[in-house]
Amino acid sequence: MKALVTGGAGFIGSNLVTYLCDKGHEVVALDDFSSSGRTEIDKRAKLVRGSIGDTQLLGKLLAGKDVVFHLAATGIIKISLENPPLYFENNFMNGIKILDAMRKTGVKKIIYSSTAGVYGEPKRVPIRENDVKEPVNPYGAAKFAFEHALSAYYHAFGIESVSLRYFNVYGPGDEQRPVTRAVPSWIKAMLAGRPVPMYWQGKQKKDYIFVGDVVRANLLAAEKGKGCRVYNVAGGKGFVMHDIFHKLEKIMGRTFEIKHMGDRAGDPTILIAHVGKIKKELGWKPEVTLEEGLCRAVEYYRETA
Repeated sequence: MKALVTGGAGFIGSNLVTYLCDKGHEVVALDDFSSSGRTEIDKRAKLVRGSIGDTQLLGKLLAGKDVVFHLAATGIIKISLENPPLYFENNFMNGIKILDAMRKTGVKKIIYSSTAGVYGEPKRVPIRENDVKEPVNPYGAAKFAFEHALSAYYHAFGIESVSLRYFNVYGPGDEQRPVTRAVPSWIKAMLAGRPVPMYWQGKQKKDYIFVGDVVRANLLAAEKGKGCRVYNVAGGKGFVMHDIFHKLEKIMGRTFEIKHMGDRAGDPTILIAHVGKIKKELGWKPEVTLEEGLCRAVEYYRETA
């Protein structure tokens, strides 16, 4: 399989590139390095620096490809509240440029990294794919808008798509700049001996999924996904954030001071997924437990500190 991975130098993207190379696929990665925190990826893949909004570049990179894994996005919720137009431009309009370049070059499948942010504050848990979608921030709204574009391009032009709605992804390789995700920010603070920043007093309940399980879902979607489909990608279990903090303390073998940061706009209080659909249709299920995944993440940051 010949694949283009947008956002290929990012957290999930770089892990996906390595996984695809391990499976013997030919990979080209596109990234503008705006927030990935790295400028190198697996040497077996070709890395191109550029924007997903560059239609001429997209035409060149898409020629002869079988599938696009579209992970590139502006992804920090706090900034989406400060500059909404940027998020709709990059996460929606530039996505349209990818789809239209696919239409012109004859590439017929795209695997899209969507988000649990499309649901907003859920009306029930666990959340099913057909539940009400009411995004509470511009990031989730732009992601959901692009899912509608995928439907249009499937029905109008025959471009198949699978939208994977990630819940809270964590694990090795998360070099987000600036760091806003809880697990990496907590681990880095712990390793540096700093107070651990915590929002909402750690009372939120979230569904965490290890990055290795996420990249498996991407490849299965490319191999088995048909038509225009949408799946939750999550552990299917809820964990109170304060309990995750204590799990990290146990791994570290000591206690840590907490720096309470108050509330944070754009954060749902609870997000837990129902994952029966992806299990049934793609044969995917999470394999890495939270405890094992946190241990791997701590080991990674210890080695890279």
